[in-house]
Amino acid sequence: MNRFVAVVFVIAMAQTAGAQQKLNSLTLTDTIIHSAVDRPGDFYVVTKAGQIQKFDKDGKLLVLYKATQSPTLFDPRDGARLFIYYRDYQHYEFLNPSFEITGSYKIDSSFAIQPWLMCPSGDHKLWLLDKSDQSLKKINVRESEVELEVAVDPDLTGNPGSFKTMREYQGFVFLLDPARGIFIFNSLGKHLRTIELPGIRNFNFLGEDLYYLNGDKLEFFNLFTTDKRQLPVSAGTTDVLLTDERMILITPLRIDIFAFRP
Repeated sequence: MNRFVAVVFVIAMAQTAGAQQKLNSLTLTDTIIHSAVDRPGDFYVVTKAGQIQKFDKDGKLLVLYKATQSPTLFDPRDGARLFIYYRDYQHYEFLNPSFEITGSYKIDSSFAIQPWLMCPSGDHKLWLLDKSDQSLKKINVRESEVELEVAVDPDLTGNPGSFKTMREYQGFVFLLDPARGIFIFNSLGKHLRTIELPGIRNFNFLGEDLYYLNGDKLEFFNLFTTDKRQLPVSAGTTDVLLTDERMILITPLRIDIFAFRP
């Protein structure tokens, strides 16, 4: 009986996903290597050539920004203060919604021996992953001090150089290793759990949910209850972005925008 109910539930979800109304399709001339969405619902793609393109919820191009190279990490956050990190230069920037640079900084060498990844924490703090001593550090930029430093167990995480993405959300810190999955830490840098998923490329957030693509299904993980649910997506999709109104399916050269209700 339980198995029958589960099958009916999956079928119902598939039918719901298939019934989503397509609103627009966009074709790009440069390969998309990363995508992101801000809290108000605008979305962004980073291309192989270093362009960052910003679109509104219906796919209208709002801003095209040419970075000096493809950034190591791009996080639009709340859409008002965007964050870019370049590992090669040990340099990070904040931009306004029009992609004008409002702050440009070199990482203080006293903070880390070998900075690998970093992400914003509020308006005046940063999380930093130091590859050299395998530590997570929380930096108070305004006070120019390391507020927190926690050693990361190498038996747990392996080589810190394998991490490709770092973000903070709802008091949690997330590190992505494409070969292993998503490592989740609390606000004190303590490891809580790992979502093991070899081949994962990206992840995002909606409300209390962490979501990521798992094959041809979008998987949701509630950060507070740890409950999981899934939603089918089109075959060939390489990334998915969600807002309260839109589902955006991404392939390397194409963006499809659908109406969506969480």
